[in-house]
Amino acid sequence: MPMYSILTHSISKNYKGFQALKNVNLAVKPGEIYGFIGLNGAGKTTMMRMLLNMIEPSEGHALILGQEVRQVSPLFWNNVGYLIETPHSYPNLTVAENLDLYARLRLIPSSVRAQRIKDLMDQLALTPYKNRLVKELSLGNNQKIGLIKALIHRPKILLLDEPTNGLDPEGLTHVRQLLIHLAKDEGVTILISSHILNEMEKMFTAIGILHHGQLLRQESRAEYLKNAHHRLLITFSSVEEATKAKNIYAQKHIDWSASETVYQLRLTALEDLAAKQQLLISNGILPTEWHEEVENMEEYFLSVLRKAGKK
Repeated sequence: MPMYSILTHSISKNYKGFQALKNVNLAVKPGEIYGFIGLNGAGKTTMMRMLLNMIEPSEGHALILGQEVRQVSPLFWNNVGYLIETPHSYPNLTVAENLDLYARLRLIPSSVRAQRIKDLMDQLALTPYKNRLVKELSLGNNQKIGLIKALIHRPKILLLDEPTNGLDPEGLTHVRQLLIHLAKDEGVTILISSHILNEMEKMFTAIGILHHGQLLRQESRAEYLKNAHHRLLITFSSVEEATKAKNIYAQKHIDWSASETVYQLRLTALEDLAAKQQLLISNGILPTEWHEEVENMEEYFLSVLRKAGKK
């Protein structure tokens, strides 16, 4: 098995004077859930289309499972499943009919076809809708059909472009659990883009931040946790104590920020932490909890973009 399931070498894509991708070196290891994030128009979908050989790069090379995508045989694509942008189904067929037809097109043997479809529908809570016409379904359930199509042939590589569009909280949970299972237990490599960063944060093992066609950051989860800003959340027994603590820190020019609740505050810097704790204790304030937290992915993403803008 190659060291990387997905690898690009200085890949670029130009469109009549506009450069959609600029010398991107993507490296995704086997069994990773690689969170591919960026603003609209950053180039994420363009990259996925090049990985699928739907469009050719202007420069550079793309490899999947160690093979150049422009040179593989048609049978090679049995290793890959994908959901790019809006999924398409036959609107006047039922969910079960659509999935059975697609499984037949994938040449999945009749001996396993029905059970495989059933298992995936159960995992994504789509079974209650199996006899409904697709045109009657919500956007979220149409997304689930698209995801099942991407998974029906049990690929080694999954390319998912905004697969959680239209999903409700329960649907998000089902998709997340399924993707984590596939990566962790079955070794499937997943490249996923999503604008729902708090959901991505719950499952990614590596992250790539794309901005204006350039890959600004590419790091493991451990590297992300190290590079993200850490701060201290302090909880008090009353609003009065919290207010007093804020005033004490303000008088000493110690930076703090508000929390979601009025009896908490955040210290935005962890330097000289013991002195900052002692300052409260010496003034008769005994917090009920000191909790170190890491900025969330949305905050981290925006901070990376801000730093890139200052270069």
